[in-house]
Amino acid sequence: MQEVATFEEILKMHPDKFASEDDENRGRILYALTQEIFKLRTELEELKSSKSCEIVEKIVVLKDVSYSEAKSMVENYLKTHKKASYMYEISNELGLNLKMVHEIVEQLIKEGKVE
Repeated sequence: MQEVATFEEILKMHPDKFASEDDENRGRILYALTQEIFKLRTELEELKSSKSCEIVEKIVVLKDVSYSEAKSMVENYLKTHKKASYMYEISNELGLNLKMVHEIVEQLIKEGKVE
C-alpha cells in the first residue's frame, strides 16, 4: 500500500481506506493530522492576538420575502451603493438568501438595470 505522509494526501483519501491501512501508515496519518491541528491552532492564536486583525462573528437572519420583493430590494440597494459590492455583502445587508441575490443580480444585468 502507498504510504501517506502529508496532510494533503490524507485529504484525498476516502474514509474507508483508513481502516485498511497498516499500523505504521496509520501512525503516519495520525502524526500528519496532529501536525496540521497544531499548525492551525498556532495560526488561530496568532490571529486572535494580532492587533491589526479583528475577528468578527455576525449572525444574519434571512428574511422570508418573495422573489419580486427581493429583486426590488437588490435593485434599490445597487442604486444607492454605487461602489461595486460582493454578492455576500448584499445578501448580508439585506438579509436575503445568497443564491437568490446572485440570480437577481444576473437578471438585473440581463435587463440592463445594473452593470
